[in-house]
Amino acid sequence: MANLEVPFELKSVDEAGNFEGYAAVFNNVDLGDDVILPGAFTRVKATRGGKLKLALYHDLTRLVGAADYTQDDHGLLLKGKVNLNVSYARDAYELMKAEILDSMSIGFNTIKADFEDRAGRRVRLIKEAELWEASFVPFGMNPEAQVLSVKSDIRLFEKALRERVGLSQKEAAAVASLGYTALRRDGGSEATAIVDELKDISNLFTHHFGVSP
Repeated sequence: MANLEVPFELKSVDEAGNFEGYAAVFNNVDLGDDVILPGAFTRVKATRGGKLKLALYHDLTRLVGAADYTQDDHGLLLKGKVNLNVSYARDAYELMKAEILDSMSIGFNTIKADFEDRAGRRVRLIKEAELWEASFVPFGMNPEAQVLSVKSDIRLFEKALRERVGLSQKEAAAVASLGYTALRRDGGSEATAIVDELKDISNLFTHHFGVSP
């Protein structure tokens, strides 16, 4: 399951735990060069009651509530409720109302995708996907969103490996999936320096995003 943090446009919130907002905006190129096309969520791992599960930081042991979901011309609209009887969910909701916990991230499986060039960027078009959950997350980096968001999935980690460490696309994908031992290079000190740099990037992701690439 991939994680993709997307523009979260909070439309309303009340004192009972209810909220409404867009967890995904269609046709927007995010900083990880992904574009979700309208109607892409053709399958949903819903609850028995037909709702989408809500979590903190994609940690499914820390569920906070559930939401009704619809797809309109703009994006994925959630109308949900945070369970205020759960202590950590109540704390998260207070941060949400204070506009501190102000982004969302979706967990999904890609079913069908394609690639194209847009304004000099190679972007992935997500045409069909299976939606698993939506999570509240703390940081934002999407300049086109009303409430900013950041993508913290494995593809952003791969991008950092290519740009900062100088790995090839194949090497970056291997390290992101299998860990540092996937990198096989001669040169002794050079290899050690690369692994140290990888660890620095990994620690950065864990510290800022609450996830381990």
